Amino acid sequence: MNSKQKAFALLLLFMLSGVQVMTQDLTDEQRKLLEQSQETHEFQAETGRLMDILINSLYTQKEIFLRELISNAADALDKIRFLSVKNPEILGDKTELAIRIEINTEEKSVTVTDSGIGMTKNDLISNLGTIAKSGTTQFIEAIKGGNVNLIGQFGVGFYSCFLAGQKVTVASKNTDDDQYIWESQAAHSFAVSKDPRGNTLGRGTQVTIHLKQDAVEFAEESTIRELIKKYSEFINFPIYLKVTREVTKQVDEEPEQQDQQDQTDDDEVKVKDDDDDDDADTKKKATKTIKEKVSEWMQVNENKAIWLRPKEEISDDDYKKFYKVLSKNSGEDPFNWVHFKAEGEVEFTSLIYVPKRAPSDMFDNYYGKQTTNLKLYVRRVLISEEFEDILPRYLSFVKGVIDSDELPLNVNRETLQQLKMLKVISRKIVKKILELFQDAASYDEEDEDETEEGEEDDNMAETTPEEQQRLKDEKRKKKMDEYNEFWKEYGKNIKLGVIEDSSNRQKLAELTRYNYYLNYYMKYIINGIISIYYMIYINSRLIQYISNLILSIYQILYLIFYFRWYSSKNSTELTSFDDYIERSKPGQDSIYYLAGENKEQLLASPIIQGLIKKGYEVLLLEDPVDEFTFQHLNEYKQKKLVNVGKGDFKQPEDNDEQRKKQKALKKVFQPLTDWWRKLLSENVDSVVISQRLIEDPLIVVSSESGYSANMERISKAQAYSSKGSNSQQFGKKIVEINPNHQAIQELLQRVKDDPDQETEEMARVLYEAALVNSGYSIPNPEKFASRFYKLFNSALGIDRDAPIKEFEVEIEEEPEASSEPTVDQDGTKWEKVNTDDAQWETVSDDKRDDL
Repeated sequence: MNSKQKAFALLLLFMLSGVQVMTQDLTDEQRKLLEQSQETHEFQAETGRLMDILINSLYTQKEIFLRELISNAADALDKIRFLSVKNPEILGDKTELAIRIEINTEEKSVTVTDSGIGMTKNDLISNLGTIAKSGTTQFIEAIKGGNVNLIGQFGVGFYSCFLAGQKVTVASKNTDDDQYIWESQAAHSFAVSKDPRGNTLGRGTQVTIHLKQDAVEFAEESTIRELIKKYSEFINFPIYLKVTREVTKQVDEEPEQQDQQDQTDDDEVKVKDDDDDDDADTKKKATKTIKEKVSEWMQVNENKAIWLRPKEEISDDDYKKFYKVLSKNSGEDPFNWVHFKAEGEVEFTSLIYVPKRAPSDMFDNYYGKQTTNLKLYVRRVLISEEFEDILPRYLSFVKGVIDSDELPLNVNRETLQQLKMLKVISRKIVKKILELFQDAASYDEEDEDETEEGEEDDNMAETTPEEQQRLKDEKRKKKMDEYNEFWKEYGKNIKLGVIEDSSNRQKLAELTRYNYYLNYYMKYIINGIISIYYMIYINSRLIQYISNLILSIYQILYLIFYFRWYSSKNSTELTSFDDYIERSKPGQDSIYYLAGENKEQLLASPIIQGLIKKGYEVLLLEDPVDEFTFQHLNEYKQKKLVNVGKGDFKQPEDNDEQRKKQKALKKVFQPLTDWWRKLLSENVDSVVISQRLIEDPLIVVSSESGYSANMERISKAQAYSSKGSNSQQFGKKIVEINPNHQAIQELLQRVKDDPDQETEEMARVLYEAALVNSGYSIPNPEKFASRFYKLFNSALGIDRDAPIKEFEVEIEEEPEASSEPTVDQDGTKWEKVNTDDAQWETVSDDKRDDL
C-alpha cells in the first residue's frame, strides 16, 4: 500500500466509523463533565477533493475501468438470472443475457451495455450518488441463503470510470420504473433525469464514458479487445464488441457514368449487323467493385473457464486447447498438468500446467523482481497476474490459473489482504506441483494398470507373457524418456529448489538425476590384458609372476562380467539417488560424488581411481549448480553425500592392516612430505600419503573448509570476485602423493641425498601439473612455463640455463634484373616501357573501334 492509499484509508476510518477521540488522562469526574458539555458534529468533506483522492489512490492503472464496468454488468446479469429462477416472467421479451461494448471513435467514447436487472431512479441516486455504497451488497443481504456469486461488493468500482473519462453518462431501466439518465463529471454534483428518448433499453444499464485527452487509446477496437481478453475473458456471460470491417461488393454504375460510356460508344464508327442488335437488347447494366465499412457484433470471450468444470467432464484435448489459449502458444502441447480443488482454510480451484520447453530467458533475472505465470481470478474476473509470493522462484516456469470466491481482496481488488492466506495457497499449490513431478519421475504397478477399460483385457488375451513384459518395458522406457526430457529442461530449477526450499528438500532430491560412473573399468581391463601380454612374451622371469597372472585373469573375468552387467548403464545415462542406493555395495553408508567442468574431465580424474578400483560408484556433477545443491542437501535417506574431491575424504574399507601400512608409509616418506610442504608452504597446508591414487604420482585436493576445484573455478568466474591470493581467498591445498609411483620414489631419494635446485623445480612442476589435472588453475603460469622449459632442456642434454642465441643463416643475393628485352619462342621481343610520363587521352566508342 502506497502513501496515498494509507492516507485515504485513514481518512475513511475517521469519516465512516464515527470514532470519538477522547483524552486519556482525564479523571472520571472530568470525563462526565466533558460528556455533559460536549457538542457532536459530523465530519465535513469537500466532495470534489474526496472524489479525486478516491479515484487516483485506489487504482494504479487506467485500464481497470473496463474490468470494473464488465464486472458490474456481470453482477447485474447474475441478479436478474437469479430472480428469474423463481419468476421467469421478469425477463419479459428480453431473454438474452449479454454484455455489449461499443466504441465511438469520432466522439472518443466507450459504451458498455448490459441486459441485467437495471436501476430505478432511487437506485441511481443511492448507489451511484453515495460513495462506498454497494447495490450488490444490499442484494446479497436481501437474499440471504441464496447461492449467487457476485464480485462487486465495495461500492467504489464504478468510480474507476473517471480514471479515463472526463464525463460519465448512465442510462438505466428497471422493470419497476421508467428509464432514467445519471450524469456526472466527478465534481461536486451529479444530475438525474428521466430519459427523453423513452424506454430504449427495454431492461438493463448503459454506461457511456467520454474519454479524457490522455486516454484516447481506449477508443480503439484492438485495445478494448485485448483488455476484455486480459481481464474478463472467462466471464460467464457473452461479451460482444461492435467491430468495423471493410468488405468488397459489386454495385451498379451511376447513370452519369453510364451515359458517358454510351457517348463514347456512339463516337466510335462501327458496322452493326443483326447479331449486334440482339446483343444490344440483352446488354446488362455495367457494375463496379467498391469497398465499404460495415459494423457487426463479435463475441470476444469465446473461451470458457474449464477449471470450474468437474475433471471427469474434461478431456485431454480440452486441457491442451485451454493451455494454448492461456500460454498464447498454439504450436506445442504442455508436458503435463494438474487440476484440483482445495478445501479447508481457504477454498480455491486451480489448474496448473508445466510447459514442455523452458523459457529462454528463465534465468536472465532470476534473483530480481519475482513474478510468476499464475493468474488470480475471483469469480472468473482477473484480479492479478503478477504474484510475488505465491510460488518459489524455482517454479516460476509453471503456468496456470487460481480461482476463488473467498479471497480477501483490497478495495481496489488488485491485491490480496492477508499474507497468511496467501501462504496457505502457496503451500497447497507447491505440494500439488511436486506430486505431479514425482508421478512423472516414477514408474510402478499402478502405471502398468493405467489402460483403457476393455482394451487391456483384449490386448492381454491376445499376447504371450513375453510380449506382455515387452510392452510393459516399452511403456516404462517411454515414461522414463519423457521425464529425462523434462529433466533436461528444468533440472537446474529442481536443483535450485533443493538449495532454496528447505521444507521440500527431500521431495526435490527424489526428482534429481545425475550422471554416474560404472563402465570406466574398461581402462583397467585393457591395461590388464596388456600386462598379461607383457609378462608372457617379454618378461623372462615368468615363473615369479604366475601368481599375479592368475590373479589378473580372475580380476579381468570379474570385471568383464561386471562391465557387461552394467553395459546399459553407462556414463551417458541419468540415474537417481534411489537407483544409486540400490546399486551400492553392502554396508556402503555414503553417496560419493565429484563435481567438475564436464563429464569427460571427471571420468579421467585421478581422484576417483581408488574408488573405481574397489568397485564404488561415483556421481559426476557437471552443472555449475550441482555442488551447491549437494552441499545444501547434505544427506539423502540417511546416506551422507561425500565429496571425494575434499582432503578429509576417508577411503572406504579402511581396515587395521591398511592403517598399519599407511602409518609405515608415512614414516618412510616423511622426509619428502616435510620438505615438500615447506617448499610449497605459501599454497599448501600439508603433504600426505594417498590411498586413492593408482597411476598418477600425486593429486591436489582442498581442505575440509576450503573451496573444491569446481567451486574455486566458479568463484573466479564471478564478475565481482576478489583478486587476492588463492591461499587467502580459497584456502590452502592438500597434496596427496602416490608412494607406488617411481617419480615419487626418485624424489624421496633425492631429498635424502640433499636436494638441489633441479629437484626443487621438478617438485614445483609436478605440483603445478597436478593442480591442472585435479581441476585447479595454475597461479603463475609464466613461472611454470619457465621451469618446464629448463627441465626440458636438461632432458635433451642441454644446459638448463643455456642463453638464447640468435640463429645465423646465410642470405643468398638475388641476381639483378636484366635490361635486355624478353624473347618468346616465336621470336617476339617484349620490352618494359615506363608509362609514368605518358600522355593519356579519352577516346569515343567510334574512335576506339577504328583503333
